[in-house]
Formats: sequence, C-alpha cells, structure tokens
Amino acid sequence: MNGSMTEAKTMLVKHTKCRDPLGVAQYVLDKPGAEVVGSNLAYPDDAHAIAAEIRFSCRDSKRLKLTTYHASLAIAPPERLSDDRWHQVARDYLAKMHYGLSPYLVVRHTDTEHDHIHIVAGRFDLSTGKRVPDSWDHYNAIEAIRDIEAEYGFELTPKAGSAERQSPTVSMIRHERDTGQPAVKPELQNLIDDLTGQVHHLDELADHLEQAGVELHVKPINETTIGLTYHFKGLYFSASQLGRAYTLNGLRTFRGIESPQDRQSVMDWWERRQGQPSAGVEPGPTQGEDHGQPERHAESQAQGQPDLEPDPKAQPQNQELAGVDLAPKPLEAQPRQTQENEDRNRKAQRQRRRQKQRNRQMEL
Repeated sequence: MNGSMTEAKTMLVKHTKCRDPLGVAQYVLDKPGAEVVGSNLAYPDDAHAIAAEIRFSCRDSKRLKLTTYHASLAIAPPERLSDDRWHQVARDYLAKMHYGLSPYLVVRHTDTEHDHIHIVAGRFDLSTGKRVPDSWDHYNAIEAIRDIEAEYGFELTPKAGSAERQSPTVSMIRHERDTGQPAVKPELQNLIDDLTGQVHHLDELADHLEQAGVELHVKPINETTIGLTYHFKGLYFSASQLGRAYTLNGLRTFRGIESPQDRQSVMDWWERRQGQPSAGVEPGPTQGEDHGQPERHAESQAQGQPDLEPDPKAQPQNQELAGVDLAPKPLEAQPRQTQENEDRNRKAQRQRRRQKQRNRQMEL
C-alpha cells in the first residue's frame, strides 16, 4: 500500500446473495483489467469451472436457494493495497462472515478510482455440513469491516446501528411482538439495506426501490442541502428518520452509492428523472416517531390549509351586495386537481421506465 497504514481511509463494503454463481463469476472475471488475487478453487480463471465447483459444494443442501455470496470491499483514494494484502483482507473478512471454509474467489477491479476487490463464495459450510447463516448480514458485515480496520490500522467506520441506522422504538418492538409483522419503518430500512448491496448508482437504486413499491422523493432543504423522502405502504419517511446511511450523503459514504455531488446537479438529475422541471417534490407529511403518518390530508397540509368542510356560518357580513356569489368556495379544489395531474404524470413515467427495463432485459 502507498503511504502509511495509519493514514488509510475508511473501507466500504457492499454485499448480496444470488441463486447461481455463473453470472457473478462472469461479471467479476470479464471486467477489463480484472485480476485474480486469491482463491481456493481449482480453476479460478474459468467462470464455468467456478460455478460448477460452487454448485457442487452446495449439493447436500436441497433447501439452499441462494447459493452464492458476492461482496465488494473498497478503500477510498488515493490509498491502494497490494494484491497480497487484499487477499489477506478478503480471507479475514470471509472468516468473520463465517465463509472461512467455503469455496471462494477474490478478484481485483481497476474500473473506478476506488481501489476495490470482489469476493465470490459458496454459501455452504463444508466443515459443518450446513448453509452459512445469513441473519443480520448487514450488521455482521459492518462489524467485520470495523474489526479489519482496527487490525490493519484503517480509519474506523462509525458503529453500526448508532450513526447509520435509527433503532426501532419500543412501540415498534411491541407491534412486531403482538402481530408477528414487522413495523413499516424497520421493514423499509431492511429493504433499502438489501437493495444498496445490489446497485452502484442512485438512478439504479431509485429504479429498484420503485419496483419494490417504494417511491423516492427529492426536496431541497436549504441552499446547500437536498433531502430524501421514502414513500412506503402509505407512509412517508424522511431519510434522517431512518438513519444517516439513508440520506443522500449517507448513501455515498456508508453504502458506496454514486450520485451527483452538488445541490444543482442533484436537482437536475431529479428533473430529468421526473421528465419535467421541478423545484423539488413536496411529498406530504413524513413519518412520526413510531409508525409514520398516512398520506391522507397531504394536499391540504402542503397548502397550509385545514382539512375541514367550509363553515356555513362563516358568511360575509354584507348580504345585500347584488350580483355577488357569497357561497363558500372549496379552497382545495385547484390544488387537489393539480396534485392528481402530477400523480398521473408520475405514474405514466414509472410505467414507461418499467417498459424500457423490460425491453432491455428481453434484448439481453
């Protein structure tokens, strides 16, 4: 590594699980400049041989559907690690994630400014004859990275659960205990955690969230800051209510999601995505402390008006003005119609994006 060990930057980790190893093996090997830096496989340069060996290692578990673990570890520029050091880091990471006795492959990529590796491993522990446990994978990965940072003298990542993700409240825990169903907020956090391990750019994340039933909204907070809001199951959650890792800055820092850097670039991206000029979407009320607020009354609250029927007693005092209609006017008719038009436009745009995605998948 160039420079002192103690000057190294925080490491980033992204990880996911997939059904078949062939696709991910081809991805990590076929990238221009890819270099195998470590493996315990017989033919680490052959994607088909890698896939066959991982499938064979999982043959004794008929219930194991997601046979392959894929992780990428990166360190911020200008720091770089040697091939041997990356291999050692990968082995330590796999051991801490309970993949120490699984078939694995470590490949270094040079396609971004971040020095990074990809790890592909089978999800069957040959020593125990059982699948590798995946409960709390996200937290385990963060803790594994923190341990590695401490052991190698890297700058420490903030502790999982404290800075990155807001913990569930007592009422959420009671709700899950009494109903057997998770509260909406932790369900949304888990969904975003899973999707951020599968994508690299904010645009991809927005597409995947949309497919999962989550609407992402962008709203300027002040002259320099852009806020994100997530709309899920009829509730609005501001990013800060979910945790620092779910804000625009946090997605870059904690999840490695690439996105426009400055305020204007973010708004330009959002306008292009919406297909129309916008000064920022007003998504309506956001989630309360525990379970969030429903989306009804969003139009009236956004306009600063009460969601009440007009008071028939509130008539002008002068009833003798000829030719003047003194009946109370529905104050929200025009804003509601405008909101409905915007909702229809967004729905049509989402349908067009989905159709384009389906067309690209058919081409592949």
